[in-house]
Amino acid sequence: MTENEVNTEDVETKYQLSFDFIQKKLEGKKDSYGMLMKEIIRAGICTECGTCAAVCPVLEWDPIMAQPKLIGKCTGCGICYNQCPRTITDPIQLLGESITGYVANTNIPEVIRGQDGGTVTSLLCYLFDEHLIDAAVVTAKDPKNTWHPKAKIITSKQEALEASGSIYCHSQTVDALMDAIRADYHSIAFVGTPCNIDAVYKMKNSPHGMLKYFMRANVLTIGLFCMDSFSPETLYPMFQKDGIDLEKVIKMDINKGKFNIYYADKEEPVKAYTIRSLHKFKSSSCNFCTDLTAENADISVGSVGSGPKKNTVFARSALGAEIVEDAAKKGYITIEPYNAININSLLFLAKLKKVSQYTAQKRKVYIVRDVYERKEARIKTKPIAEELTSILTTRRAISVTKNLDEKAKILYLTITNTAGFTLDNLQFRIAAVDEVFERQPWITNIKELFPYESIEVEYPVEALEGSVLIEATSEVYGKVYSKTLKYEPKK
Repeated sequence: MTENEVNTEDVETKYQLSFDFIQKKLEGKKDSYGMLMKEIIRAGICTECGTCAAVCPVLEWDPIMAQPKLIGKCTGCGICYNQCPRTITDPIQLLGESITGYVANTNIPEVIRGQDGGTVTSLLCYLFDEHLIDAAVVTAKDPKNTWHPKAKIITSKQEALEASGSIYCHSQTVDALMDAIRADYHSIAFVGTPCNIDAVYKMKNSPHGMLKYFMRANVLTIGLFCMDSFSPETLYPMFQKDGIDLEKVIKMDINKGKFNIYYADKEEPVKAYTIRSLHKFKSSSCNFCTDLTAENADISVGSVGSGPKKNTVFARSALGAEIVEDAAKKGYITIEPYNAININSLLFLAKLKKVSQYTAQKRKVYIVRDVYERKEARIKTKPIAEELTSILTTRRAISVTKNLDEKAKILYLTITNTAGFTLDNLQFRIAAVDEVFERQPWITNIKELFPYESIEVEYPVEALEGSVLIEATSEVYGKVYSKTLKYEPKK
């Protein structure tokens, strides 16, 4: 038996996922109360149900702060964190059901320089060579529109090799799948992101109007891990503005929080962007997606947690497990047991995706006016009830983060309502400050800012180092924020 062959008798012990092991990674540790405060309370997703205080003898509910508080020494038992309805400590809820898990990479020379571990392309090559499929639906580069996605039906190993690589944009693969079924292909591999996998899963399991199609074809679904999808109509012009020649680009990938772009003659990325800097180009639908790992696929493949030039693979059906292990046995891929996966990084990103539903109403507003355009003050303060004053003095009503674009000399200010209730008729005043003088004052008026909603303001600066004064005034509560923030270039 070669090192790539799999003894089927060892499958249950060598490759079977241990959900108990994963669950221990998800449960609260010694700092579980701290985890609860960080992930749930301060993140603004607490339901104020009081469960944490109800089950813990050293916690009680603070009605003024609307959060739990310690009245004794925390023992780190984890009960408050694990019983909170907003924490995710069930691995199936986080990653979906799986039979087996692997770290995999290609053994096919033509795929070695492909995307990450090349596992998806290698599986398609195996399926074609073994005559297990007569067609596959994939996303390839549109030959008429550089680096734009084009859903495509392929029918050979060579076409699978030519279509390798990722394009981080939405693709209408389901339309191509229906064309393949209408063309009387009977065994089809379908490669897609979680949202497209969900569409096929729904068709197969809720077959209203789809009976004549899915009785005629067997569809094997291969899902791709997906955190974000971007709009090519806005993203690519930005790349070109930065001097990137899309005709020279041979590969794009996302790794360690950066979007990397490669030319054919360079090993290192010619340009790397932080994912956060590209959020404005992200598809709005991604804010509502909670599936990182394509939970409804037969086989799920991604690069998170597997290391360079490798893939994390989950076989979610018996058919998927058989295909992965037989492909390894026949030398198309190399597989290692799931415990080679860096499970912490996978759980971290999966949890970020799951809780994205909590911030789905977050929006960005760009309303900036010069203060000198205003001829009279429109904001009038008035006394407020004592109990409301006490809430705003015990809670931080506004939170502000900053990010300096050194090239454009723009200070990006993200302003978040952390009061826990809607703030109406807010006025934000932003001005550059010296020791005593103010320059370039700007005004932003917001009719209403919902709980934990954010706005983003682009404030141009004259120098790459300095300070800005930010003041927020509410028509109801008066001044709710006043702070001077320093900024400087990254070292």
